[in-house]
Amino acid sequence: MNDVSFLELLSRYAADKHLRPKSVSTYTAVVRLFRRYLGHEAYPSMVTRHMVIEWRVSIIRTLDKPDGIAESSWNNYTRHLKALYSFGIKYQLIACTQNPFSEVSVKQPKQPKKSLQPLQIRYAREVLDVCRRYEICYEEASKIHPAWFWQALMETFFYTGIRLNQLLHLEAGDVNLKKRVFRASAVGSKTHSESILPIPDGLYPHLHTLIVAAHNAGFKRQDQLFNVNRFSHRHKRTTMDTWQVERFFRALSDLTGYKMSPHRFRHFLATSLMESPERNIHITQNILNHTDIRTTMEYVHPDVESMRRALNARPPV
Repeated sequence: MNDVSFLELLSRYAADKHLRPKSVSTYTAVVRLFRRYLGHEAYPSMVTRHMVIEWRVSIIRTLDKPDGIAESSWNNYTRHLKALYSFGIKYQLIACTQNPFSEVSVKQPKQPKKSLQPLQIRYAREVLDVCRRYEICYEEASKIHPAWFWQALMETFFYTGIRLNQLLHLEAGDVNLKKRVFRASAVGSKTHSESILPIPDGLYPHLHTLIVAAHNAGFKRQDQLFNVNRFSHRHKRTTMDTWQVERFFRALSDLTGYKMSPHRFRHFLATSLMESPERNIHITQNILNHTDIRTTMEYVHPDVESMRRALNARPPV
């Protein structure tokens, strides 16, 4: 039996599972946090379940420690480290037989998914439209530049609920304006599956503007479509990354006074579809690219007015 270090264990696990770069970054961050607590000289085989529990106590949020991490964050750490240990034990890479991260997750509060309100979305549209008109009238960059590009990006999140990583992997050739569909490839998909999605009427003019601008900029079919760096002298990177999108949403949140993010648009779409009287669970599942329909069902929320009518309809006693 070997006794590898945390970094060696992570390296072998990533190679064996053929993890994506983003997944490797996530595992690396979790391992880094654990090693910081243990001390960088510690080896995986030195860790006991008691040490894991002590780590949990030291970092998880409580009434006495409101600045600690949320229960969901702890459970996320647990899943990643449990997987690493299971791999190491199975292939005898670490000198232990019991997984110290087994059964150490905690119950987490069941809270509604963070979404957006229609008023907040309308206000965000107004802010971006003001920025766009400012750039046209004064021929200079606004606080959100180029505004037309970010309008197209935000409306894509609004109308399709696409995940951020999948949007960043969209290529110019993935959009078919004639058939009004686009291909969301498996490369950026969380579920590793490709899907063909329709272009709704409200999104069409924004994607048309983006495709025309991409054509004029000399885009090839395999070029990243949502790449602000190709449309602005202010941006100097080769490809657009997560950081640039998050920076845009931080700026938009500051201007609107509301917290906005790609995932909140996704939750808004899912909730809207599932609250519709004509809701179709399987269509919603396909749009959101959920592998498990139970994930889609999480967006079915109780109707307070329906509950009120049911209670009022009870016969008097």
